[in-house]
Amino acid sequence: MPSRPSTTALRRPLRMPLLALAAALSASLVTSCSGGPSPGSAPPAATAASPPSAGDAGPLHDAQQLLLRDCMRRHGFAYTVFPLDEESAAVRFPYVVDDADWARRHGYGGDLARRAARLAAEDPNRAYFASLPPDRRARALVVSNGPSPQGLSVRLPGGGELRRSDRGCVAEAERSLYGDHGAWFRASARVDALDRIRRGRVAAEPAYGAGLRAWSRCMRKAGHSYTTPVAARAAATGPKHPLPRDREVALALAEAACAASSGLGATARRLDARHGAALRAEYRADVDTRDRLRARALTRARQILRAHGTP
Repeated sequence: MPSRPSTTALRRPLRMPLLALAAALSASLVTSCSGGPSPGSAPPAATAASPPSAGDAGPLHDAQQLLLRDCMRRHGFAYTVFPLDEESAAVRFPYVVDDADWARRHGYGGDLARRAARLAAEDPNRAYFASLPPDRRARALVVSNGPSPQGLSVRLPGGGELRRSDRGCVAEAERSLYGDHGAWFRASARVDALDRIRRGRVAAEPAYGAGLRAWSRCMRKAGHSYTTPVAARAAATGPKHPLPRDREVALALAEAACAASSGLGATARRLDARHGAALRAEYRADVDTRDRLRARALTRARQILRAHGTP
């Protein structure tokens, strides 16, 4: 099994619609110099929900796209829904590529990145937005994202504050899906922030360092002088001189083989699961709120898809 993040199982698209991208860019992240806030001590939700699964991402994404499209149309603007892209290698394998079948198909995901770039270049929303007169373009951004990144805010684990608008079509779509928009925003943002903390804790483990050194020795024997999987991935997919497809796949397959023989893949999975479980317990109130609202949203998403005649 690949070394996948355990805190958040929902996939995120590699690209975003132009208007949603503007929403993300308009969000304000204020970095705090102090330590992260103490985890919430509120009791878990009375009705427990199952953790997110990868299969939930599609219906939630598709329903939110339809809601966004309908809202933009009501305000006199066009919007074209876009598909959910596959996970990048960096998201799917945060520590090391350890799935030989995936590596054989995608290498380090260069083909997926190129596909995402093509889709972004061909995005009809981008062309439509660019065709609008300046005043209409400004209005479209306000309609989509709200007038400013104000209305919702959350302190993140590890420090920092994230702010977003509670107005506009993006907010309306999320509110229609999740019900309590503020609770969803705060809980999902805090749980998402745990990914970075978990990966940092895994990387600091002596067992992970030992596995990394064993992996590097294995790679050297295979003719690849990389000290970390990050270095190998950068060499394969760097923007200046990416490797040809066959060499990218060969390097990813060597990485996967060394992840198995060195034990790095198994070690990373074990440490990731341990620290993921500890963080979920530490931030149990946020995790339970996220899962509960996501479960309700999934039911609503399927109703929306049926109403729109979407399978």
